[in-house]
Amino acid sequence: MLRPLELSHTIPEIRWHVHGLIPAGYVSTIYSPPGVGKTALAAYLAVQTVRPQGRFAGQPVRHGKVIILDADDGTGHSYNLWLNRFLGAHPDAKRELIQLWAADGEGLTPEDVKKLKEELAPDPPVLIILDAFSSAFLGVDPIKVHLVHEPLRGLTDLANETGCALLVTDHVGKQVKGQTVAEKGPLGTLAKLILPRAAFALERVPPADVDGRDVLKLECTKQSFEVKPPPLGLELVEFEDDVFDLRQFELPGEKTLEQRAEEAALELLSEAGGSLPRKELLQKIENRANVSRSTANRALRALLDRGAVERVRGSGRGRPATYTLCGTLAENAENAVTTEQFFCDNPLALAGAYGAQTEGEAPEEEEEWCELVL
Repeated sequence: MLRPLELSHTIPEIRWHVHGLIPAGYVSTIYSPPGVGKTALAAYLAVQTVRPQGRFAGQPVRHGKVIILDADDGTGHSYNLWLNRFLGAHPDAKRELIQLWAADGEGLTPEDVKKLKEELAPDPPVLIILDAFSSAFLGVDPIKVHLVHEPLRGLTDLANETGCALLVTDHVGKQVKGQTVAEKGPLGTLAKLILPRAAFALERVPPADVDGRDVLKLECTKQSFEVKPPPLGLELVEFEDDVFDLRQFELPGEKTLEQRAEEAALELLSEAGGSLPRKELLQKIENRANVSRSTANRALRALLDRGAVERVRGSGRGRPATYTLCGTLAENAENAVTTEQFFCDNPLALAGAYGAQTEGEAPEEEEEWCELVL
């Protein structure tokens, strides 16, 4: 049935369970080969959710009740194991806010979902974890997907109505040699049925690449409401007495958003012959590096501080600024990205000898404000 929707005059506010990663009120999915660490990751997210000020991958987590529907293990042993391991590392977490349910037998039926919605109505959770799709909906027949649609739609409606985040985990099919989990993608039935607003591929980083550490790589493959973040590294750290934590880990060879923006700025200036107006440069950085305006601004400030670029004030209205490559970079513009390392290592550049700011110039933030007013 078709129905018209109102086109708002303002940008809708998006609520997040994990800021910039997992939206509240919608379905998200994490998929990986069996045994990689989906249960551990989901358990860690649950523990962070029941902390007063939980964090996941460096981002704040919405606090509240968590419901885990374990369809993979009718005993709940795996989740009991990992929840207790992480609870030991975070004594401020409220264990009583986590409810663990089994979804076994026939899997998740429309009657189960109806009963769940009735029980949760007085006090809805902020996070529901369904682990895993293929176990919850046993023997899904691609020709009879309508048998899965009703209970799954019920869970989706529950997320929409209560504003909770629904996180569905599942496996990937057999990968060909050299193919990453992100390239393989989730199983076809999952992708067709749940239509997630955010999707993440999870795989283990080869220990040889991270000095023998136990590191997971979480790569966002779909993000409907925000710029896709770079892959995230999460290290599983073991303490005494079977206590674990999951900490951020800088992946080898991965660039931060700011690093990508800096690289884009140098490439753009080089391609333009060494100079670009500030407004034009910022817009081009945003497009090329797929970053926000604030990240582009921070990248330019970092390049200024290192002496890699120089800012020159114009003489027209508002004194518009132009950015130019400095020193060796300007002389060798076609190789600006590689020669910029010279300025990072050179003590004169670090001291501001190259491309120092003109005395009395307004800081970057003030300049931005002036342009908006004018």
